[in-house]
Amino acid sequence: MVREKRKPKRVVLGVARVPLKKKKAPNVHWTPDEHERFVTAFTLYPRKWTKIAEYVRTKTPKQTMDHGRTYLEKLEREGEEVPPPGKPGREG
Repeated sequence: MVREKRKPKRVVLGVARVPLKKKKAPNVHWTPDEHERFVTAFTLYPRKWTKIAEYVRTKTPKQTMDHGRTYLEKLEREGEEVPPPGKPGREG
């Protein structure tokens, strides 16, 4: 009979602990002013999320990337012109 090896649980003062799952970040809303700055920065720096975040000043590059994805989806739905993607892996 073959026994499976189990990963030992972490024990703290005799109490078995199960690793906690990461909490999801709270939903971050964009103010009209932030969105206006985003659109301006997006026209200046298409898909350069770090530069756009610096221009917006109140959002991280990840937040600007997520907002940009939904913004581009909205443009496509409305039939507006969508800027072409930049070179993959070329940020900054």
